[in-house]
Amino acid sequence: MIKMELMAFLALLILNPIVLCGLIVVFLGYLRRIKHERKHFRTAINNDFFEGRYYIKNALKLGFLSSVITILLGLELTKQWIFVYMGITFVGIVLSLYIDLNTVFLLIFTGSSIGIAGLQLFSDKLIVPTSLKSFLDVKPGTIFAILVIFYLAKLLMLRGYHQDSFQPKIYNGKRGRRLIRYSLKDQTVLPLIVLVPGNYIHSLISFWPVFSFGGQSFTLFVLPLWVSWTLRLWRNTVESELKNAKANTQQELIIAIVGTILGFLIPITGIFVFVILLLLVILRFIQRYAKMKRKGKWYAETHDGIRVVAIQPETPAAKMNLEIGDVIIMCNGVPVTTESEFYEALQRNSAYCKLKVRTYEGQLKLAESAIFANSPHEIGVILFH
Repeated sequence: MIKMELMAFLALLILNPIVLCGLIVVFLGYLRRIKHERKHFRTAINNDFFEGRYYIKNALKLGFLSSVITILLGLELTKQWIFVYMGITFVGIVLSLYIDLNTVFLLIFTGSSIGIAGLQLFSDKLIVPTSLKSFLDVKPGTIFAILVIFYLAKLLMLRGYHQDSFQPKIYNGKRGRRLIRYSLKDQTVLPLIVLVPGNYIHSLISFWPVFSFGGQSFTLFVLPLWVSWTLRLWRNTVESELKNAKANTQQELIIAIVGTILGFLIPITGIFVFVILLLLVILRFIQRYAKMKRKGKWYAETHDGIRVVAIQPETPAAKMNLEIGDVIIMCNGVPVTTESEFYEALQRNSAYCKLKVRTYEGQLKLAESAIFANSPHEIGVILFH
């Protein structure tokens, strides 16, 4: 009997509608990526549905880790708070096909929750609408703990990426040259096990577990925490962008941890810590885009070589450690400035390739590798057409 209840509980955890909705959106994003790459580059850069693999892997691995944290902390949320959050999350996931608003939605919603609770702490005479009273029962420390899990998951997800994960998009610059912008988007839904006061779910589903602490009943609930983020670069290196993103996320994680501790010990301080976090996020957003417009070299089409737009994984080009933004100057001893010249030079040696390359930073390097015999177009280099 217990085994059947456990299996049913796990099934409902995995088949959470928000989790399934996220997976569908990820699959639609994959189809759109493949369509875009075939349209602009005549081939898919990476046919693998790695987005879905990462989505499921992160949901299981990070979801388990996050649930351990929520159980140890005994996070308690009201059913009204959960339903509002799930509604906002559903809208955000659907919109993520076009624009990633996860961080914006999360900060607005959590900030509103902390603000409502904080205002009530400032004044006991404050009149709060009936529809918002359930938000007062959610402690600021609990809200910050959710932010801790969000930033921790983002940090762990960032560590698994490299240049092959960035997707290129070509557009026309002001001076007639074609330019490249790269983006990296990742998302998952973490099933977090939280406590909900009362036995509301148990009254609907008889086998759903109910626990009692201090004379009060609690029901377990699986909260689908949507974790999504996007990195964009057009005048910066992949390594620098990932390094900055990790450093920024670490600092935001530390602030969220401080907010969690103070939110439980001194709830009234939660609103001040959140304001600091919000100002930091906004300031960094402004500084980053201002810096991108002023400094750095464009990933632009060039006439003194051929620009590497992308590298297909598990190809000779990947083995040569070519990087996006590299400019191929010579191939098999022949200077090249166009795509056709490059493939003609490759055919001078049908089984081996030697390249002279200028990196994005301007340094020269040599790259060489065996290639597929008599198949120069399978070298794995994506170029401007």
